[in-house]
Amino acid sequence: MTMLIYLDTNVYSRPFDNQNKPEIRSEADAFMDIVSEIKSEKFTVLCSDILMFEVYNILSEDKRNKVKSYLGLCSQHIDNSDKIMNLGQQIGDRCQIRARDALHIASAIIGGARYCLSCDKKVTQMKQSRCYRSLAKAYRQEYFSVMNPVQFINKFKKGGKL
Repeated sequence: MTMLIYLDTNVYSRPFDNQNKPEIRSEADAFMDIVSEIKSEKFTVLCSDILMFEVYNILSEDKRNKVKSYLGLCSQHIDNSDKIMNLGQQIGDRCQIRARDALHIASAIIGGARYCLSCDKKVTQMKQSRCYRSLAKAYRQEYFSVMNPVQFINKFKKGGKL
């Protein structure tokens, strides 16, 4: 059985961002490593309505089309629902993050993803992750975590408990 993961829009976009900063380059490389693991069926990917909305609203047509080409990796999709909207509101309020970020996390939680990956530092802070885990407990029994794709792939490659 493969692990279900969720990638937010900035993870899909990373390979098409300006690669001059080492941090952006390493996140792009981590995304490509994750793509390899998805293709080898170690991970499956959950998509959501908020992800689709953001991708289809990327201003650069070229970048939008490149990001859209990776959405084919998704094997599951979770539609927006009152449950996601309500959890997203709770996450936004209690964890103090932007509404769209909260909807990504709510979609990952409700959709059953074990990990939600983001390149947004505010979203992946340890304090934030504890807040999401606390709220996720009402919706699921399994472990849930939010982290940067570099941290995730390093943990996976080292054989760390994922």
